[in-house]
Order: sequence, then C-alpha cells, then structure tokens
Amino acid sequence: MKILRDTEKIRNAEAAVLDCDGTIIDASNSYDLAIRVAIAIIIDKLFNIEIEFGEDFEDALCALRMTGGFNNDSDSTSALLQTICIFLPDTLDIKLMKWDKVENVDKYAKPVVATQSSPRFIHEALKWLSYEMKSRKEFFDLRKIEKLLDMKASSLGVSDKLFKLRSILNYPGLFKESFLTTLFDEIFLGAEGVREKYSWEPCYVDYTGTLKNEKLLIREESVKRLGELLPKGVALVTGRGRWETEKTLQPILKYFNMEASIFTADKGLEYEKPSPKSLIETANILRTKKIIYVGNSMEDLLMSHAASGTGLEIGFVAVSNNEELSREFEARGANAILEDINELPVLIEVTRS
Repeated sequence: MKILRDTEKIRNAEAAVLDCDGTIIDASNSYDLAIRVAIAIIIDKLFNIEIEFGEDFEDALCALRMTGGFNNDSDSTSALLQTICIFLPDTLDIKLMKWDKVENVDKYAKPVVATQSSPRFIHEALKWLSYEMKSRKEFFDLRKIEKLLDMKASSLGVSDKLFKLRSILNYPGLFKESFLTTLFDEIFLGAEGVREKYSWEPCYVDYTGTLKNEKLLIREESVKRLGELLPKGVALVTGRGRWETEKTLQPILKYFNMEASIFTADKGLEYEKPSPKSLIETANILRTKKIIYVGNSMEDLLMSHAASGTGLEIGFVAVSNNEELSREFEARGANAILEDINELPVLIEVTRS
C-alpha cells in the first residue's frame, strides 16, 4: 500500500466505485486469453500461419492499455491484428474463401511460455507497437492508432493488405453485425453464453468460452467491510456487460448497488472510459459527490480526473503489481496505489485514524 496525496479525498469518501477486470476480477485467463485466441484463429484462417505468443504479447497489450484509450478488449484485439498484418512477409496475402466453424479452439489457447512470439515477424510487430506506445507517451484510442498504422503500412507498401483485413473485421460494430465483435464474444462467452445473452447460435467457433476461467480477486469480507465504512455503499463502473459481470460476481453480488452501476459495454460509445459520463451518472444515482474510484488502468485514472473536473470529489486508487504502471499512476496523480484490492478497507481506515 502506498498513500501518495490528498488523503482527505479517501478519508471523506461516502461511496466506493470499482472497476472489474484486473481490479476485483482476475481476467487474465478470460479477456486476455480471448484476445490471444481471437488473434491466433484469425491469423491462421486468413494467412495459414500458426502463432505461439510470448511475453512480448503481454508487453504490447500492457503498452496499449497504458495509453488510456483501450478499455474495450475488442479494440485491443483489432489494433494488435492490424499491427501483425502490416508486418507479414510480402509473400503472404489473405487466403480465406470460406469460414468453417472452429471446433478445436483449445489448439489456439496455448499458455505464454516463451519470451518472444513466433514466427519472428509476430515478435517484430509486437516489439514495434510496444515501442511506439511507450516512447510517444500519448493518449491513443483505436481511431488514433489506425492513423499511425496507415502511415506505417504506406511506408512498407502494404496498405492494400491492411485495407482487406479491416474490411473482413468490419470493426467497430455490434454483435451479429461485426465479424470481430461476434467472434470475440463467441470466444469469451462461449456457446451457451451467446445463446443466453444474445439468443444467438454460434457460427464461428464451438467453444465453452473463457469467461468460465474468471476468479474473484476481492474477498467477501472486504466488500462487506466497504459497505460498512461507506454510507452510500459500493457500485461498479466497468467496461464489461452486465450479464457476464453478474455471472462472475454472483457470490458477492448482494453487496453492490447494481442499480447505480454502469456497464459501458451495454451502453453507447459516449459512456466508454475515459469519458466521465458513467462515473458522473453513478455518482448522481448514489447521491454523493465524494467517491473513491478504484481501477487498474490508465483510462480509469483519466476518467476519474475528468469527473473531478465536473465538481465531483474523486479519490483515485490504483491497483497494480506492475512497477512501470505503478510509476505511471504515481506520476499522473493517483491518490494511492494498492497491490491488492483487499487492502482498500484498511486504506480507508488508515486515513481516518
């Protein structure tokens, strides 16, 4: 636990609003795995190339998330796919004529074991993306990164290949309309999940889904204690959808004010982090301006700062075990940094003692 600044924003808070993925839910084997599986399947289907991801993939994904504009994991998937596409050897072009439903999805769900991804050009693509994101130290969202990719593709003479990929992905777009959105949710939610949530019969993969791999990071006694410490209670502002969130949080769902919670995946683009719209709306429903927001990504911090600019008193608490990310949180004005979400009740009590 590291207390940094403006402790009165934590001490005086009347409610806690929590992010989900990486904060109270371990999504490393759900969302992160779904990203890897989606990329591996698409590259195999389009280019007949088998990918093995290394630690450089995790580094590139972290670099994207540190820019503050990649709260949506389908956006991250699209950005990574497009980057890989422009680094493909000149001899490779899109070969897909017909999509046969993938039955053996586990083939693509290999754990990360090596330092570098293979084939070599996958590593080069990920290394380039990581360097660009870290060296520029700017806000990037998918639209902005696509402009960067356009310039890189033009310099490499592969603009046509990138255009073809984008046409196939048809992204961004809604489930059932966008190929990438639909494939990603079929991988993440699984066959039963998309049937239950969307009344949709899977057409791209036959899979149990990565959602089942999620684990709770927050203990029941911790969230219960938060409710005792904070008179306005505990709510959620998350990039997830409500359906999948309730599935994972079922054992502790009763401790959250779900009517005050916002699930931006179910809302319009204007709600997506780092827009403060969702946090402002939650504060209004909770009837308080004094809030602790807890998250693990740069868009969480940017959203909190933006909401503070509207008159809310937001204390931002980061959850991070990554030294580089923790330094960035500290430099950008986090009020405190926790290694474990279960330290949050203790943090509040310490500031009040």
